[in-house]
Amino acid sequence: KDSNMNALRIINDGGILVTCSCSSHVTLPLFLDMIADAAKDAQKKVRILDVRVQSHDHAPLLVSTGSLYLKCAYLLVG
Repeated sequence: KDSNMNALRIINDGGILVTCSCSSHVTLPLFLDMIADAAKDAQKKVRILDVRVQSHDHAPLLVSTGSLYLKCAYLLVG
């Protein structure tokens, strides 16, 4: 969260932040909540341009949320 918050503080309005997580312990909802918390603390409005996950050659298992480990968000700041 702190890395995203610090990045958001220095990005000017109209800038783009690309942030990723490769932890199986960070679910996609938790990842997005963490970005929202970072934006709130940085006092920035952030729009989600795109959210991506790992490619098909690393397809996650439906019964294992931990197998969806790669997450990436493209964010418009301001």
